[in-house]
Amino acid sequence: MTVFRHAIEEGSLAAAARRNGLSAEMAGRHLRALEARLGVRLVNRSTRKLSLTEAGQAYFLRCTAILDEIALAEADAGTRQAEPRGQLRVAAPLAFSNAVLGPAVADYMRRFPGVTLTLDLSERETDLLGEGFDVALRLGTLPDTAMIAKRLGGFPLILVGAPGYFRSRTLPEHPKDLREHGILAYMQTATPERFVLSDAAGHRTQVAFEAQLRATDAGFLVTLALLGQGLVLAPSFLVMEHVAEGRLVHVLPDWSARTLPLHAIIPHRTLMPATVRSFIDVVAAWVGGRDGDDGNFRSL
Repeated sequence: MTVFRHAIEEGSLAAAARRNGLSAEMAGRHLRALEARLGVRLVNRSTRKLSLTEAGQAYFLRCTAILDEIALAEADAGTRQAEPRGQLRVAAPLAFSNAVLGPAVADYMRRFPGVTLTLDLSERETDLLGEGFDVALRLGTLPDTAMIAKRLGGFPLILVGAPGYFRSRTLPEHPKDLREHGILAYMQTATPERFVLSDAAGHRTQVAFEAQLRATDAGFLVTLALLGQGLVLAPSFLVMEHVAEGRLVHVLPDWSARTLPLHAIIPHRTLMPATVRSFIDVVAAWVGGRDGDDGNFRSL
């Protein structure tokens, strides 16, 4: 399979032979043996070039994926034995980092003192390749990109308000009642002024409203909610401690919003450095695999 792949990539059997330390004759035998075992011609040969048959094209794509997976498995096995050292640049959401990431980073620094960490904490979507990041943590639905992702867990969105806010207002009993309330809207989402909530039976209700205030930082919106300035739909990691201690009230507890998935994003699959692998493993352990960590990386 390797000789076949290299012959196509290099344009000739002779080049594939040199790349694999074989004679041209032996490379030809490998290709003929592969075709004989499959019972199909993979390559049309001429004196000047090789061209794939239809079956060869399909087989080439599968071979490439299989051989890349083998290389990844071997690289991963090697990096797990190496002590992480060097620079590690990480991008992560600001509000999530302030609420959740600190203990994980402290644990990582204690366990791997040979790594120097640089963290870019903001709500913007960073360009991993263009800005030279090794890994990014991202909340929410991921766009289609050429990056590689691993889901680490998820955090439900919860609608909350301060007890003081409800001294002169009644608690909503149905999502439609939210139109009568002041809403604090998070702008870093596709629909900041529309909520979709589901009841226990799975029936979905969509509520559109005009926000009383809009902001790009969820932590700031939670602060305003604590001050009684309105209701906010925020990730559980920002509000559940306040709810447990009575500073915030869970509004419409019989209705649920969507869950924000947390992913680790890396630029490419091959030769993942030990620094990156170890950092993702530590964060995954601290997040606790909430809401569906499958343990695998996948192409986006």
